[in-house]
Amino acid sequence: SFYGDGEYWIVRNDLVKIQGRFMGTKYTFGLAATQKVAVGGSFIQDHIIEVEPMEEAFGGSILVDGVPVLTQYGTYSIGGAYLTYDGNGQLPDEAASQWAKNIVHMQLPSGITLTVYRWGNYLDLRIQMKPLPGGQDGTCGNFNGMASDDTTQAIFERIGIRVGQGDMLFKDRAPIKFTEEMAEMLHTDCVADQLLASREHCQKDLPA
Repeated sequence: SFYGDGEYWIVRNDLVKIQGRFMGTKYTFGLAATQKVAVGGSFIQDHIIEVEPMEEAFGGSILVDGVPVLTQYGTYSIGGAYLTYDGNGQLPDEAASQWAKNIVHMQLPSGITLTVYRWGNYLDLRIQMKPLPGGQDGTCGNFNGMASDDTTQAIFERIGIRVGQGDMLFKDRAPIKFTEEMAEMLHTDCVADQLLASREHCQKDLPA
């Protein structure tokens, strides 16, 4: 799993760029959940579509090129992307059925469908797509039919840990917090020698 806070590639391709911001919430006891998603790249004429959770403290907006759109249910199109914002759709997690549904349906070029479920302080995502010409990578894997090379470690080794500064779709980086829950997880799952080697590797590779 991708536990750390920060910005990560969900789908990275020469033309298609989808990034997620993962942050801890009180509901996940400090472990990271998807807090924001951004879609960009030349496949939508280099526009940037961002979706944030409902609560204003966590953004509270749907944005295109930094400007709020769809402040209420409706439709919007730009760069070949068609957005529908409504309360219709099957939930990925029925535990969320107690809350009002606010769902952004994106019909994107290259046959990509991205559905974003907006909750108070986090998002759920569902992506439907075919393998992209030229290959792809990210938290959704490299789509080569081999699940064994889509582990967190394998993906980090191929494309790096967090999104590099020159590739950011978001206008800024989220503050990184190392929570007590993360510390407990590392203490339980990571032996001392491995933890020390990993810490040295992170200090060398992570952006400041």
